[in-house]
Amino acid sequence: MKSRKSDQRLSIIVDDFLMCESCQIVDRDQERSRVGYKCPHCGTPSESGYQYFYMNADILIDLMGNLYRPKQKATSEAGVTPQQNEHDQAAIVIFFCSLGEVLLDQFLQERMLKVGISWSIQDRLFEDNLSIKQKVEKLFPALTGAKWIKALKMLDERADPHYIETHKFYQRMTKLRNDFLHRGEMWSIHEGMPEQCIRHIWPLLRLFVDLHNEYVALSKAQKIQKGQSSSS
Repeated sequence: MKSRKSDQRLSIIVDDFLMCESCQIVDRDQERSRVGYKCPHCGTPSESGYQYFYMNADILIDLMGNLYRPKQKATSEAGVTPQQNEHDQAAIVIFFCSLGEVLLDQFLQERMLKVGISWSIQDRLFEDNLSIKQKVEKLFPALTGAKWIKALKMLDERADPHYIETHKFYQRMTKLRNDFLHRGEMWSIHEGMPEQCIRHIWPLLRLFVDLHNEYVALSKAQKIQKGQSSSS
């Protein structure tokens, strides 16, 4: 991820992802915000730009960006103490882990809506599967018919985005977050981790966009079939 100007929100990267309201494909085609623009995937004219990610992802990314200081800046900026840096380091890791959770919840909710699960059943499923481990190992395969790691490997093979590495990094950060929150192990979060978390925001976003396009968005054949059913 490239460095950004100090007056620019880090979450601007989220704004790049727009969704077609008709076929629900998500990409970075900014022409989707132009009224009447035909979706390259399904051909439906756009009514307006529709940002894909929820506001909670936007806010978490900005919280990380507001706290992140490149090493050379943090050591020369007046008023920045080692204790403040430690606090910021822990906060960035915590926000990064929370970002993964809200992205996973958004995907699972979208998938449940696609397969016709009611809101009341959705609430019950989330209540019965509170942890990330439960959501990944139980809910995800139940809703998609694929195991989590196999789904990531399939996406890796198609576009080589290294999602397996992103998943492993996220697992490491989650363990550190849990050790800090539940055991008070502050020393396990070192100064290089905030930058790593910032750099992994982009592949994490791309991962859930690709999962959405694979399991939620309509294929061209599904879009045609849906249109025929609506007109009959």
